[in-house]
Amino acid sequence: MRAVWDDVPMSSTSPRHLPPRASSGPLTGVLFGQAARLRAVVNADLLPRERAAADALVLTAWLSAAQRERYAPSLRAPGSVEEFAERLADERRVVLEEGADPVADEVGAAAEAERGARQIPLRLLEGALLLGALVCVVLTVLRSLDAADLPGHLAAEAAPLLGGMLLCLVLAAVVGAVATRRRDRALLDWAVSRPGQLGRGLPLRRPLQGESAGPVVLWSLGPALLLGAGVLAIVAGAAVLLLSLMLRAEIVATEQAPALLIGGVIALVAATAAVYLGGRRRERRARRVRASESIGPSPLDEEPPAV
Repeated sequence: MRAVWDDVPMSSTSPRHLPPRASSGPLTGVLFGQAARLRAVVNADLLPRERAAADALVLTAWLSAAQRERYAPSLRAPGSVEEFAERLADERRVVLEEGADPVADEVGAAAEAERGARQIPLRLLEGALLLGALVCVVLTVLRSLDAADLPGHLAAEAAPLLGGMLLCLVLAAVVGAVATRRRDRALLDWAVSRPGQLGRGLPLRRPLQGESAGPVVLWSLGPALLLGAGVLAIVAGAAVLLLSLMLRAEIVATEQAPALLIGGVIALVAATAAVYLGGRRRERRARRVRASESIGPSPLDEEPPAV
């Protein structure tokens, strides 16, 4: 159910706000298509009823079954998931049209819940892994400057260090994603324990789905590294085959040329898939952030201006 409802358009009755999905094609086409859809999700000017329906579907799919069960009594929707989504859409629509009623302890309770959901141990582990990746890069550069035989150095020392860097980046991204997921679950648990909170939104200083450094670095560098590796592998394989044909004799790495070509194509396909999945991920994140956006006063609005 989550996979289906996370992909619903912002309006079930008005698809005009979203351009059609980019068809499979070159990497640039995927990039521009995903960027256009993301801008459409963020900037869509929806009517209150349309936005309420879209927000309710996203929140219903995002909540776990236990969380929906806890919040259902406040909606008077003890029945099916569809009824839960309809009642939640009505609650959200009233807030969008008429504004949220002020709740005395809402901002303070949200701040306390946010402090309790910070996931400090996981964040420290994520930072340590990123620091380890940086150390591997620095050591690789410093040792390459003093190496007399650069190819031999790259094979003997740089390859293990770069492998360690990639491992640290992947682990940091996994830890960061787990920390974000646990933080979101804790804050959603707080929201479903308060009647009407999902309709009003979550007044948080840092919104839900806030990404940390680990996932951002991996999703930024991963497709670029795959693209560069694929291009280099294809160029190297084609050059080796061309030289062997011109010289009419086998040269070094002739047997590895087909593997380089195939590996390069696989890397390019993987880079395209990573860009596509990253765009879908950002689109889902934008939908969730918008669905949980606070309609009432934000924490910053409650504070007096700095003198």
